[in-house]
Amino acid sequence: MVDWGAGEYERTAAELEPTAREVVARAAIAPGERVLDVACGTGNAALIAAAAGARVTGLDAAPRLVEVARERAAAAGADADFVVGDALDLPFGDGSFDAVVSVFGVIFAPDPDRAVGEIVRVLKPGGCAVLSAWMQEGAVHRMVGVLGRGLAAAGGPSRPSFAWHEPGAVAGLPAARGVTVDAADASLPIAADSPEAYFAAAEEHHPMSLAGRPLLERAGTYAALREEAIGVLRESNEDPGRFRVTSPYR
Repeated sequence: MVDWGAGEYERTAAELEPTAREVVARAAIAPGERVLDVACGTGNAALIAAAAGARVTGLDAAPRLVEVARERAAAAGADADFVVGDALDLPFGDGSFDAVVSVFGVIFAPDPDRAVGEIVRVLKPGGCAVLSAWMQEGAVHRMVGVLGRGLAAAGGPSRPSFAWHEPGAVAGLPAARGVTVDAADASLPIAADSPEAYFAAAEEHHPMSLAGRPLLERAGTYAALREEAIGVLRESNEDPGRFRVTSPYR
């Protein structure tokens, strides 16, 4: 199980901020509306929505990340509250929010149907939820796949298999009955000094890397998988002078 408060998820959150801006823009939030940011992490989307005039609540299961989000909100003077909670059991009444957003957050929920059901429940009738999900393609997806297969071979957990990026899959959930599901494609540029530097930062600071690396090291496969994963990044590099890849999402 991944402890999202471990390491420094703040680094990844900064990388994902352009997507948070895209998600909030697509939610078309009006001033004064109540907005919930599910699996808010360090508060990117919540703070952007608050800056647009919304009354925002952010929820995350990691207490440390909630504290980081609170500190950021205080520094910005934002109208945003943050609570520790479970995306599968939202501590809010029915119809509490005009909009719900989640930036690569709810897609990690172990029970997609229940997660969608909770989002639908807390939305007002006619409300809007905007979620971002990675497409199953691109260099970073293939890199993560190398490590994920290694973890599965070593007896670790398999990666979530629900196709959050497919509107038909989401619309097919029982909890989504009566909900209209639309999709739009976008992409996120990711850059670093080199493929090696990008991977090294992730293995030292990303919660998923910190959770999986010990198992791979005990299995004796980490070094080989590491080199294979970096090889994927090298092959896909769009900037020979540094490192840049484009990760598609929906």
